[in-house]
Amino acid sequence: MLKEKLGDALTAKQVAEFLNMDVKTVRDYYLELGGVRIGRSYRFFEKEVSNAIQARKEVHRTSKEEQQQERENIQHQERCSGLGSRDAKAARRGVGRPNNHGLLD
Repeated sequence: MLKEKLGDALTAKQVAEFLNMDVKTVRDYYLELGGVRIGRSYRFFEKEVSNAIQARKEVHRTSKEEQQQERENIQHQERCSGLGSRDAKAARRGVGRPNNHGLLD
């Protein structure tokens, strides 16, 4: 019954071969890959690995769309806010900062 729900049990080496990764990398990211650690050994299940990869794809796809939207928003703000205004240049040069150390007198 458990085998039907989770699929076959896999070792870290088998998952590494399947994903074309180093075994150490698979062990480092066993939680993200749907694995469990029992003592010093790692176990993965086919369906959990598949679900973890699918979830990662969806998150990554969404973040790319969000990044593109953020880029568009930044470009729009730069065009609207007067890129290169004197206030921004003065802030970069430190003009208007308090003379805390008496060096500018």
